[in-house]
Amino acid sequence: MEKTTLKTGRPRRYELAPLAGFANRDLALAAAFLQELAERVYDQISDLPLEALDYVPAASRISISRLVVHLGWAEANWVQRLTGSQPPQELAQKLALGHLERFSATPVSAGGAAELIALCRRVQREYSEPALRGIADIDSELEREHQLVNLRGVMSQLAWHWSYHSGQIGLIRLLWGSDYQWTSEKRLIAPRP
Repeated sequence: MEKTTLKTGRPRRYELAPLAGFANRDLALAAAFLQELAERVYDQISDLPLEALDYVPAASRISISRLVVHLGWAEANWVQRLTGSQPPQELAQKLALGHLERFSATPVSAGGAAELIALCRRVQREYSEPALRGIADIDSELEREHQLVNLRGVMSQLAWHWSYHSGQIGLIRLLWGSDYQWTSEKRLIAPRP
């Protein structure tokens, strides 16, 4: 294996404060957790050139840029299904590259790191968070696409989704030639009142 460069990552954060302005504290905390998971992905990619973001290992049809857009697309898609609110048309068009149906084709470039980060931050800050802020009951069951779901479960699904693809991003980064060292802050969380 060739010698790789190494980036020391930002520490994993465990003590998260619920986001302000939410009607439901558990939802505000879940949204804060999603935001933290997203920040980890942004740290993983912020130093990468376009060549690394668009690198496709073997015949995988997966690139880092494709995965990052997919993360934003999936979050917006779930929020839309649960709330009925529509993302702005221009944002939806940019996210369309992340649709699962496109994964059978060779990925196209989705832009540089700054553009990808701005896109996903926009999904969270301008669309997801405002759409979720007023929801008080996160446990009511809803039928979506022939499945019973609730918002608590979907927020957990999104957390797993960000985590899963973060691992893929780390592997593709390593295969391209740049490793990412995971670090952690202290693992001491104060009990919640």
